[in-house]
Amino acid sequence: MNKKDKLFEIADRQQGYFTSQQAEECGFSRSNFYLKIRSGEWAKELRGIYKLVNYPVTDRSELVLWMLWSRGRKGLPQGIWSHETALDIHELSDVMPSKMHMSVPEGFRRGVAFPKNLHLHFVDIPKSDVEERQGYRVTTPLRTLIDIIQEGKIANQHIALAIKEVLKRGLATTQEVQKISEWAKSIGKIEISEIIAKSIDDIWKKANSLLADFGRMAEPYTVGLAFGDEGGPPFGTAVLIEHKSKFFLLTACHVARALKKAKAVRLILRFDEFRRAYPSRMPEEFKLMEWDLTFDENTLNSQERIFSKHPKDLAIIYPTQRIIAILKEFKSFYKISDQPDFSTRDAFISLGGIGFELSADHTTCHLNIGPWGFVAADHKEFTEVDYIVCPVSNNTHEIRSFGKKPIPTFEGLSGGGLWKCTDKKVILMGIAIAQDPKGYDKELGLRNVYFHGPKSIHIALATLDEELGHYE
Repeated sequence: MNKKDKLFEIADRQQGYFTSQQAEECGFSRSNFYLKIRSGEWAKELRGIYKLVNYPVTDRSELVLWMLWSRGRKGLPQGIWSHETALDIHELSDVMPSKMHMSVPEGFRRGVAFPKNLHLHFVDIPKSDVEERQGYRVTTPLRTLIDIIQEGKIANQHIALAIKEVLKRGLATTQEVQKISEWAKSIGKIEISEIIAKSIDDIWKKANSLLADFGRMAEPYTVGLAFGDEGGPPFGTAVLIEHKSKFFLLTACHVARALKKAKAVRLILRFDEFRRAYPSRMPEEFKLMEWDLTFDENTLNSQERIFSKHPKDLAIIYPTQRIIAILKEFKSFYKISDQPDFSTRDAFISLGGIGFELSADHTTCHLNIGPWGFVAADHKEFTEVDYIVCPVSNNTHEIRSFGKKPIPTFEGLSGGGLWKCTDKKVILMGIAIAQDPKGYDKELGLRNVYFHGPKSIHIALATLDEELGHYE
């Protein structure tokens, strides 16, 4: 790689900017810099800082310029955008500060006067409180909230707006924000603590409304599977699928196996609080097709085994034509399309329940805990094994009560769909297979739920196509 390409590679990471030291390290002589400026290739921005003239215009390039200004003796930037400027970068407030706020190490010194457009905060910030962007660093949303509260110069209404944005966009959990409320109270900022508490309540109300809207779109494609005639925990979930003119239930393999072993099966058609007469059916009325006949359920007992053994925990449940006709009357079948794309701002929902309760005469039943669902604003996609992992709050939204309710387990979710929510429809993204066996992260109040992704769904259906064709 020649020196020009080397310099462009560095400048590209810094929105077109570079330092004299970086240019020299690429092979350019400092004594010839003026020739580059005269030719119009480079532009001098600040002392020791240049920019490629033909580099495309970027948004907020000044953040990189002043980040490079903060470099130390070794040429590494020392500054971190924080306080009001961090609020602006994260789009958490419409506050327009008169100066750009930058945090620098306590020992930071320069031999020249500080620029008038900068407000420097001398503080050492741990790496865990910092995010890397293209050419600059910024404090995390949580650290930003702490900084502006501690500084006390931002109006309370702007703080409330920032907190709501953090929660609404899933940039922090309610537990993390609640800790800030407790900290604010401990340092005497009672009013701020109350503002945070109210903001959390407001977000819960909006989240429940959002969940209800999304739930209404996902619920028609979702059924509960209650096993046995005695009521209790045995329970699973399935998604109603239409594929190549066939109608069936897609679920987790371990749920299908539970159906096969059950003495009776009830299809829970409605996710609401009402008791209904769901007739008991025999397992023989359902044909089971497993994606992997060698699937070992023990591989679901730990995160390490899930990622090392790659369990294929998917199966098709093919009901009799009579049951399919009943399902068509009361439910809808989701048509599988092309593999959907992910977005960092996708909102996901999954529906489930835990156990079921039978009436004394065994004629009616309803869900024991639930129906409930969650909206996951955060997720991790593991493309190599096609898993999606969603951290779910233990204060889970319950659709029936429209409030947060601690849920001890997510076992009833197995086989349920993970749905990507849009304004007008839901898109199937995955099938639930397991929950983190280690339990909740008590610090964050979260538990991981694991899903097979869309690629696995398509491969499983393609694998079972021939076998499915035998059933009419």
